[in-house]
Amino acid sequence: MANYVLEILDGDRAGEVLPVADRPLRIGRKPGNDVVLADEKTSGVHAEIVLEGDRHVLRDLGSTNGTFLDGKRVTELVLSPGDVVTVGRLRVKFRNAADEAATVDAGELAVRTLDSSRLQRRSGSVGIIAAVVVLGLGGAGWFWWQGQQAGANNTAGQGPSTRSVLAVAGNKLAAEVAGCETDAGFELRAAGAGFQSGGSAHTGTGALVAQRVEGNDADFAVLRTKDAIQVLTGRSLTLAAHVRTTNGGKAAVRAVLQSANENVPFRFRTGSPLAESAQWQRVEVVVAVPPGCDRLLVEVAAILPSADATVAIDDIAVLEGGNATGIELKLPESGQAAIGTGAALALRSVDADNPAILLHVLPGEVPAPLQGLHKADLCTLSDLGATLACTASERGFHLEATGTDGLQLVLPADAGSALRVAGAEGKFASIAADGEWKARSILVGDRLTRAVVRSDEDLTCKSRTGGGLWRLFVPVTKLDTVLAFRSERQQAAELLRRAAAHDEAGQPGAALDRLVELEQTTPMDSEILGQAMVLRGTLLEGQRQRLRKLQDDLEQATFFTTRGGFERVVSGVDELMQLYGDNLEDKKTPSALRAAAQTQLDAIVGRSHEAQRTRLDLLAKSFRSAQQEGLASLVQKYIDQHLSK
Repeated sequence: MANYVLEILDGDRAGEVLPVADRPLRIGRKPGNDVVLADEKTSGVHAEIVLEGDRHVLRDLGSTNGTFLDGKRVTELVLSPGDVVTVGRLRVKFRNAADEAATVDAGELAVRTLDSSRLQRRSGSVGIIAAVVVLGLGGAGWFWWQGQQAGANNTAGQGPSTRSVLAVAGNKLAAEVAGCETDAGFELRAAGAGFQSGGSAHTGTGALVAQRVEGNDADFAVLRTKDAIQVLTGRSLTLAAHVRTTNGGKAAVRAVLQSANENVPFRFRTGSPLAESAQWQRVEVVVAVPPGCDRLLVEVAAILPSADATVAIDDIAVLEGGNATGIELKLPESGQAAIGTGAALALRSVDADNPAILLHVLPGEVPAPLQGLHKADLCTLSDLGATLACTASERGFHLEATGTDGLQLVLPADAGSALRVAGAEGKFASIAADGEWKARSILVGDRLTRAVVRSDEDLTCKSRTGGGLWRLFVPVTKLDTVLAFRSERQQAAELLRRAAAHDEAGQPGAALDRLVELEQTTPMDSEILGQAMVLRGTLLEGQRQRLRKLQDDLEQATFFTTRGGFERVVSGVDELMQLYGDNLEDKKTPSALRAAAQTQLDAIVGRSHEAQRTRLDLLAKSFRSAQQEGLASLVQKYIDQHLSK
C-alpha cells in the first residue's frame, strides 16, 4: 500500500509534511490534535482522517466553519492523491509520499522544507541546521536529530516521543491496551466529552487525550477499559499510569471493582485524587479487592475547566502487590456486612435476592470544577483525596469521612419507598422520597434491607430518586447506621399484641393508640409493621362504617322529621367520639353531623314547647277568670321554669 502524507500549505506551519498512518489523524486548533493548526477559523477538534479498508476517509467533526474541497463544503470524503482540502482558512494537501524526491523518509514523521527563508523565519538558526542535517546526512542524520528533539520535547511535556513503548513486567493489562498507542481495548467516551487517540506520548508514539468537544457542554471526560481483568478477592493491586495535564486540567486514575455475576449490584470505584501535572508523571494507587469482587476495570476521570484544558494518559499498568487492606466487617447478631476498599463502601444484607442495603458513599458537595462529574454520579471520595473509615458497633456501623463537607448515600430506589424520619423526640413519621426535610434518624429499606441512619444533631437533608437509585444527601461526615433491631422487634410485637386484644374487647380507640405508638417508636420490623397497618386499616374501616350509618340516620330523620332519629344521630356521634378519641380519621364530619342533628332536634323541641305554652297560657287565663289565683300561679310558674323561650 502506498505511503500517504498530509502537506500543510498555509499558515505558520506551511511546508510541513506529516505521515497519514493507519491510526486516526485528528486535525484542529487545540494542542491535543495530531495536526495543530493555529487558525481562529479552525475548530478545536475540526476533522479527522481514518483508514477504512484501503481508503483514507476525511470526516468533518461538526466544525463551526466547515471543511471544503474545491469550494464545496464536505462532511465526509474519500481522499484521492492530490486533493487539497481547506480546514477553516488553511489548506492541506493529501498526496503520495513518493510524489517528490525532496521528501525525506523519517519513519512515522517526515518534514519537508519548501524554502530556507520560510524555515528561517519560523525556526531560526536551529531550523536551518536541522534542514542541513536532513539534506546532507540523509535518513540516519534525521533520526539522530529527531531523537534529540523528542527527548527535549518529552522533558518539556511537548511534541512526539520516540522512546519504546514502556513494558512493565507482570502487567495484567494486555500490551496493546497498556501502551495506549491506539484506542484498542478502551471505551474512550464512557462519559462526558470523552478521550481520543493521539497527541504526544510518554513512550511510543501515541497517548489518549481528553479535551472539550464543540457541541458538547461537558467539562469532564471519563475513559474506561472495555474488558475487565480477573482478580482475586482480598488481594492488593497497584494501579499505575503516566499522566500529563495542561491549562488547569486534572486527572484521576481509578479502579472499578465488581463481580462477574451480573446479579451482584456492588461496584467499588476508588483511585488517586484529581490532580494537575504539567509534565509526564507516574500516578499510582494501591487498592484491595473487596469481598465478592473478581473483576477490575481501569478508569480515568478528567476535569476540563476550560476549552484549552487537556488531560493525557499513557502507559497503564495493573500489578499484583502493594499494601492495602479491604473492608469486611460483619454484625454477629444479624449477619449484615460492611464491605469496601479505599474510599468506597457498601452495606450488604443477608438476603440473596436483595443484597444491597447501601450501594455507595459519595461526596455530598464538591468544588465548582467537579460539578459536571458530580451530577453525572461519577465523582468519588477518592477524587477529592477524601478518606472513609468504618467501624462496627453491636448493632451497626459508624462511618466517618475526612476531606469532604458532606456525604451522599446511594441506595436502591425501593429504599426510599417507605421512608420514615424522626427528630430529637424520636417519633417517626412517613414522608415523600423526594424533597428536602429535617431529621435526626432516617429509616430506609424493607425487611432484610431495613436500616436507620442516625446523626447526633438535626440535619437538613435532601433526597431524590432516579435511574433505579435513591440518593440521600446529608451535610455531615459522621453517621451511624443501625441494622440490627432485636429489641425494637420485641417491643413492636408486644404493642401489636396489645392492640389486637383491645380490638377484641371492643376498644378500637385503645387499639389504635397502641398502633400509633408502634408506628412512631418501633417501625423497624417491616413484617410486624405490615401487620400493624392491616389491623389499623380494619379499625379505620369500622370507623368509616359507623360514620356512614350516622349519615344515613341523619338523612332519614331529616326526611321524616322524627325526633327519635335526630336523637340517635346525636348519641351515635357522642359514642363514636368516645370509642375512638383522638384517633378519628375524619374529625370534621362527625362534628358536623352532630351539629346538624342537634339543630333539627332543637327545632322540634322548640315547636313542642311553643304548643304547650299556648295551651298552658289559656289554662292559666281560665283559672284567673274563675278567680282561682293559686292554680293560675302554679301554671305560670311551670311555664316560666320549663317552657321559657
